[in-house]
Parts: sequence; structure tokens; C-alpha cells
Amino acid sequence: MTRKDRLWVAGLRTLVASIIATLVVRAAAVAILDIPTEFPPLAVPGPTVFFTAVGVLGATGVFAVVHRRSDRPEVLFRWIAAGVLLLSLLPDLVLLSGGGAGAFPGTTPAAVGVLMLQHVVAATVIVWFLTVRGVRVS
Repeated sequence: MTRKDRLWVAGLRTLVASIIATLVVRAAAVAILDIPTEFPPLAVPGPTVFFTAVGVLGATGVFAVVHRRSDRPEVLFRWIAAGVLLLSLLPDLVLLSGGGAGAFPGTTPAAVGVLMLQHVVAATVIVWFLTVRGVRVS
């Protein structure tokens, strides 16, 4: 199997696992917490699937570049992933402010907390599948 093929397989596994994990978080949160049905990011599964897929595809691309150019790609990728995770939480935090909450009806601290948890879950799965499981794309 070529390096490109291995990367595609790793990316696909990461994509499927991340989507499943974030959908499980969403389903559990909607079932257990009082998430308003009018809160668009959690009202239906579509936004979870879409934004998780975008994140995984981006992360896989970054991983491919880092793996090609770094002597310690797993370590560097973990640092990059941590930084991107922190940055990805900022829009969620803005939702908790007065102006941000007006853009999305049904915004509650619990709903925003679920969004943030989904970011953490997706990042954890991405890092696990691309580094810890030992994807070899060289």
C-alpha cells in the first residue's frame, strides 16, 4: 500500500470514528440535558456531521504535511491539534456573550458546553487515530 493510500485509509477511519463519537455526544446530550430544540447547531445531526468532517479533513491534510516535513511529526501534530482545539472553542465562548446568543435562538450554557465537548471529543479521536494508533504514511 502506498503512502497516499495509507493516509486515505487513516483519514477515512478517523472521519468515521469522529463522526460517530460526536453524534453519540450529541444524542446523549439531547436526551439527557434540556437542550432547546431551536438551537440550530444541535437541533439536527447535520451540523455535527458537517463540521466534524471539515475538521477531520483539515486535520488529515495538516498531518500529511507535518509527517512529510518533521522529524517528530506525532509530537508536532499533537501541539498543532491542541492549539487548533483551543482556537475552535472561541466561537463557542462568543455564543455565551450577549451578542453571540442573539444570533442563535435557544443558546444556553448547557448547549454551548455540549458544542465544546464535541470539539474535545473530535480532537481526541483525530489525535488518537492519526498519531497514537501509529499511522505510518512514510
